[in-house]
Amino acid sequence: MVAQHAGASCYCGLMTAVPEPTDLDGGGRAAQPRQLIVTVYGLYSRNSGGWLSVASLIGLLSVVGIDEPAVRSSISRLKRRGILQAVRRGGTAGYELSGEALEILREGDERIFRRERATPSDGWLLAVFSVPETERHKRHLLRTQLARMGFGTASSGVWIAPAHLHAATAEALTRLGLAGYADLFRAEHLAFGDVRAKVREWWDLDRLDELYTAFVAEHGPALRR
Repeated sequence: MVAQHAGASCYCGLMTAVPEPTDLDGGGRAAQPRQLIVTVYGLYSRNSGGWLSVASLIGLLSVVGIDEPAVRSSISRLKRRGILQAVRRGGTAGYELSGEALEILREGDERIFRRERATPSDGWLLAVFSVPETERHKRHLLRTQLARMGFGTASSGVWIAPAHLHAATAEALTRLGLAGYADLFRAEHLAFGDVRAKVREWWDLDRLDELYTAFVAEHGPALRR
């Protein structure tokens, strides 16, 4: 279902572990070094021990035009934010994902690679939240996180998603310290109007179609090769 668009940005959503919205945008801007580093760890390093030397990271990212100072700066920021942790092996400096980062990636795996397609008959998850004006930064973080997980907007302060996202949503809001600002409900659409038409109101399907089409056009040739 449309909520699965959240996985289109690969593992860049790991950046929501700490509120820095500029790291979250997967909508057409070139990937930043930090996002590329997280993707390398998420897609490849986890399957080969989880550790990479600094030299390896510098070499890998040089292939896509990222210079050494940018790689080192990005590694430093990821370390400060608790995503990477320094580990030396055989006297060689390197990094691996923190326990929290591994848990976030696990959640991402479930959403990105989920095979089943949600249907209206599965029911809905409602996130109802209220954040004081004095904590508007948390309101922004909450909205960003819900959007990243694939929620649509039913009305002001009421966001909606397929029901299967309830566990991942509860875990994410708890991890980010946002659970006290929101309530989650399991719901059915009873009235009024056709739920399929409502879905088009809750999500911008035309924009999602544009993003998917652009993604396939850009990466399809590599897949065929």
